Amino acid sequence: MKEAGKIFAYLVGVLFVGALLAPPLYWGAQFLVEAGVLVVLRKFAFQKYFNRSVLLAALALLWPLVRWLGIRNWRPPAFRRDALWKGRLWSGFWIGAGAMGLLGGVLWAAGVYGFRRIPEGGAVLSVAGSAVAVSLLEEALFRGALTGLLLRGMGAAAALWWTSGLFALVHFLKPDPAVKVAEVGWFSGFELLPHSFHQFAEPLLFLGGFGTLLTLGLVLGLALQRTGSLWMGIGFHAGLVLAKGVFLKSFGLVSESQPWAGPELQVGLAPVCALLLGGCAVWWRSRPGAAPAR
Repeated sequence: MKEAGKIFAYLVGVLFVGALLAPPLYWGAQFLVEAGVLVVLRKFAFQKYFNRSVLLAALALLWPLVRWLGIRNWRPPAFRRDALWKGRLWSGFWIGAGAMGLLGGVLWAAGVYGFRRIPEGGAVLSVAGSAVAVSLLEEALFRGALTGLLLRGMGAAAALWWTSGLFALVHFLKPDPAVKVAEVGWFSGFELLPHSFHQFAEPLLFLGGFGTLLTLGLVLGLALQRTGSLWMGIGFHAGLVLAKGVFLKSFGLVSESQPWAGPELQVGLAPVCALLLGGCAVWWRSRPGAAPAR
C-alpha cells in the first residue's frame, strides 16, 4: 500500500508538471512556426500541447519515482536485447495497421465515414513521424518502465491489468475540445485540468472510449508478455497510429452508429472488436516457431 500511494502521488505530480510544461511547449512551437520551421504545428490548439506535456512529464518523473521507491541498479526486463527484434517489429506493425485498416474499411462500407480526399505526401510524413515518436515513447514508458516496476510487487496478470488501466486513464484524461484558451499564459495548463475529466460524465463515451484504450493496453501488454521485449508492441502501436492518421485525413465522419461507432474513430464497440482481432493475431505471430516477418 505504501508503494501504491507513491505511484498515486506520481500520477498527481504528472498532471501538475504537465500543466506547468504545456505553456512553454506551446510557446516553443509558435516560435518555430514564426521562424518558418515546422509550420505544420500551426494547426494544433493548446489542448494538443497539454496532452503531450503530460506524457513528457510522465517520462521525466519516472526516474525520481524509481529512486523514491528505493530501487537501485534497476533495468526493466523489457529493455533487454532481442535477437528477433526486426521480425517482431514488422509483425506488430502490419498487424496494427491491418487492424485499423479493417476497422476503417468496415466503417466506410457501413456509411459511418465518407471519403473526402487523398492526403498530401507531407501530411502522411507528419503522421508517420508522430507514429514513430508516440510508439517509442509510450511503449518505453508504459510497457517498459511501469510494467517493470509493477512486476516487482505483483504477478504478471495483475501487472498487465494495472498497466493497461493506467495507460487508458492517462489517455482518457484530455481537455474538452470545446473549451478554448483565448490567450496562453503560465497558468493556462491548470485552467484545463478540471476539463480533463469531462469524458467520465458521459457514460457512453466512457464505456466506448475508455474500453477501447483499455483493450489496446491489454493487447500491447500481451505482446510484451509473449515476446519478452517491446518490439512487437512498438510495431503494433506505430502501425495503428499511422493507419488511423492516414484514414482520418482521407475520410470524415458522416453519422454515428451507437454503440458500434461514436463521435471519434476510437470510440465504440467496432474499434474494440478490431483490437481484439489484432490481439488474436499478436498471439498467433508470437507463438514459438513462428516465421519472422520481413
